[in-house]
Amino acid sequence: MKTLIAFWSILRKDIKTYYLKPPNISWGFIFPISWTLMQFMRGPGALDIRTFLPGLMAMCVLFGTTSMLAVTITFERSGRSFDRQLLAPIALSTMVAAKITGAILFGSINAFIPVVFALFFINLSGINWALVLLAVVLIAITSTLMGL
Repeated sequence: MKTLIAFWSILRKDIKTYYLKPPNISWGFIFPISWTLMQFMRGPGALDIRTFLPGLMAMCVLFGTTSMLAVTITFERSGRSFDRQLLAPIALSTMVAAKITGAILFGSINAFIPVVFALFFINLSGINWALVLLAVVLIAITSTLMGL
């Protein structure tokens, strides 16, 4: 039970302190929007959203997870709160799992921003959403571990 409380406390602190800051939220929206607009500006053949939506989602996950995890650890090391967490009476694996979970959540949410915009243009009813969610979470896990 103590491990679960420590995990939740670290995760909640990271989300509140780092992920829900206005610059992170705005850049979480700006990157997918700008990448989508870049795909539209490629040319007349680039307007088929279904061809570039999976790659766009993967890019959003990759950049969202790796950058956010690196930012949290860098800020905590400069502010010495990372040292306090290392000295806390919790397992190192609990602390690492909480940090990784926050980045996975942020990256997974970030992946579906292009999907929301795509819904305005095309019908996405033929997509297997369970498979998409599984793929997004697996990409988020691997990207987060790469950023760690």
